[in-house]
Amino acid sequence: MLGGLNLKLNDITNYIQSICQNISTVLDVDVTVVSKDLIRIAGTGVFKDKIYEKISDHSAFSKVLKSQKPYIINRDLEDNCKICVHKEDCKELVDICSPIMLGSDNLGILGIAAFTEEQKNKILSKDQELCEFINSMSNLISYKLDELYKAEIKTVEQLEKEEIEKAINKYGSNTQEMKQVAKALNIGIATLYRKVKKYNIKTGE
Repeated sequence: MLGGLNLKLNDITNYIQSICQNISTVLDVDVTVVSKDLIRIAGTGVFKDKIYEKISDHSAFSKVLKSQKPYIINRDLEDNCKICVHKEDCKELVDICSPIMLGSDNLGILGIAAFTEEQKNKILSKDQELCEFINSMSNLISYKLDELYKAEIKTVEQLEKEEIEKAINKYGSNTQEMKQVAKALNIGIATLYRKVKKYNIKTGE
């Protein structure tokens, strides 16, 4: 490929924020999304004013990033909460976090949080059902990013095909001329012929 792709959750923050808003409305809890760099990129309620905040490396979010599995955080029982640098200021009583996966890559965490005893009891009474719901919402985010990824792949490949065609039109398509084409595109001659075949480019030979 003449270029590369590095899609992140930051590419669809408006969509992610709308997902957070919808979850918050349905469940009456605050919702947040944290990137794999542990930066909060979306949130509702209390979290809305903390967007772009760096999350502690010792937080439960970090644990979910490593395990790549949904996790229920009960502040009264969670060891990571006891060593978190924000523990004195943290008002979260319970969280449910789910990784946002794209293939084998963990792109971030979607989490809901309880700040009142009522919210805490509501979450803990239906923790497994809510885990499944949050996981399905994480998948929605993944699907959206995957759509963007596929669209970008198509666009980049089209641009690559056009570059090759322009170079062939400029230098020609016999054996020696194709070496010039490869040099101009900064790729190997074998790679050039492979891409010509892949894109079904007419060479006149």
